[in-house]
Amino acid sequence: MNISLLSSNTFQIQINQKLPKIELNFAQTEQIKQDENTDRFGRKIEYYDYYAGSYGDINIVQKYGTTTQTKEEALDEFIARQTKSILGGAFYNSTFGASDIRGISESGYFFNNDYYRYGKIPQEYYLNSYANSNLIDTKFGKAELFLDLAGDNDRLGVGSFSSNSQLFRFDSDGNGFVDKNDTYFDKLKIRAYDKDGNEIIKKLSEVVDSINLKDFIDSKSNALKKLEAQKDNYGTIEAYENSLQSLKDYNPYSIFKPEVRYESMNENDIKELSKLADEDGWIDINSNLGAFNGLLGIAYAKQGVDGSYRLEELSSYPHTTNFGFNNVFDTTTKEYYWRDSDKDSYQNQQYTRFMNLYNDYMSELKNRDDYINEFDDETKAKYQNVKSSVMLSIEREFSSATGLNFTLENLQKVKDSFEKDRANTANMLKDTDALTAIRINKNGTFTLKFNSGREIIVNELYKDSGKAFDVELNLNAKFATQIELNQDIDLVVSAAKIQDKITGQIEIKSLKDLGVEIIKKLSNNKFALQTNDGKTIIIDQIYTRLMPNNQNDINLIDDKDKFYPKPLRIWV
Repeated sequence: MNISLLSSNTFQIQINQKLPKIELNFAQTEQIKQDENTDRFGRKIEYYDYYAGSYGDINIVQKYGTTTQTKEEALDEFIARQTKSILGGAFYNSTFGASDIRGISESGYFFNNDYYRYGKIPQEYYLNSYANSNLIDTKFGKAELFLDLAGDNDRLGVGSFSSNSQLFRFDSDGNGFVDKNDTYFDKLKIRAYDKDGNEIIKKLSEVVDSINLKDFIDSKSNALKKLEAQKDNYGTIEAYENSLQSLKDYNPYSIFKPEVRYESMNENDIKELSKLADEDGWIDINSNLGAFNGLLGIAYAKQGVDGSYRLEELSSYPHTTNFGFNNVFDTTTKEYYWRDSDKDSYQNQQYTRFMNLYNDYMSELKNRDDYINEFDDETKAKYQNVKSSVMLSIEREFSSATGLNFTLENLQKVKDSFEKDRANTANMLKDTDALTAIRINKNGTFTLKFNSGREIIVNELYKDSGKAFDVELNLNAKFATQIELNQDIDLVVSAAKIQDKITGQIEIKSLKDLGVEIIKKLSNNKFALQTNDGKTIIIDQIYTRLMPNNQNDINLIDDKDKFYPKPLRIWV
């Protein structure tokens, strides 16, 4: 691994000096008697321009957002905005609770500087023609995608995809596939036409098992050709060359989670890393800016609140969010330092930020339920899933910080974990302090030192492969006991990377196909696979196969079930 070639990332963090209250006080969020010029908090309602992108709470939407007047119409507006937000990758400022945009950004728990932007799509030159099309391939033929949050076939007419690239925003688990495990998969639908021109609407899950997002990513050579074709549009040769270098350094697969991109560091990687160490064995990150700048392309395995392990990408700056409250950037030394000398400040900051997130969400949820409470059961059911931009933002930041899918059960699970063991739970969340040094220990382990004063020892480090695989690292296998490993692992979906003796190519084969009968853990963090024909195969990692994009040949589909092009309307 050539560490010096790792691409750099530019980051500017806003330092927040305010610590909000942790206590939840529902009395703050109770509805109060309103006259025509006040909102639920007794504040004067000012007119909000519809196109300004700032809408306030639901009462302002109901009163001024559009020409709507009733609660039902205002909630329809909320659904429309939520749909546009998800498709467009930016949340509108709308809320059911006491927190408004300013209040949340001042609280600063998990939110990024530009926190209302969340949708990651690869750089435009890396998007191929399929990504820029608005027709998705299915086993029945091509179809248009749309998002149907309300279950009424997009009655409001706002859910259509402008291009397939928007699907990147629906890969909530970051594994490179849009499938049943993603948050909005059951809300995605397709619109197609039969041979007679009649419209067909189906759930996306009825026509595909999954969508492989890597099918939308173009090669680096093609991306560079597209940029070169625009060369004359750059004012100077320097500007063009800077853009060219940025494009060469860019990794379009970095939008996917590290478990599908990272591999174990091998002996040569460790040797290269050790060359940067001082006499005491420490590798100072700030002293090696040429090798380390921003995201390091190195990760370690971290156990989460649910007991499962995930990869944590190491960074020389607190790149995550304002959750890293005490990180301060010194413009002279170019280092991030930790403001508090209190030895427990890191765990207390993590706790404070999480509780703020928890309270804001519960407050929003209560006010949402209060708002629709006067409806009959049928109408309640229609709007029970409507969420404000605050709720959607919190859900995404919760998943980013914890590695868990957002559910109320998981939200409570993290809260309970904090109450039981604050220090351990704080370390289970996404790192919000900056890595300052790495030491390669004589026993083969690694010590990681952070600017908050934390030091942790890990058995193994992982490197970014620069690409994404159709398999995912099974990190839990590394930490399972010998008995657990052989009892719990599914040989059908579990896989290993094997080098073909003839071609030398690396192939991914399931453990079942390899004839594995027993898996043994070795002292060097590797595995020995014993097969039914008496062979022993040594591997570095056990992987989990991801769902393939298995589209049946359209020629095998009955003619009456095929999709046909949208019929042309002929004006007479």
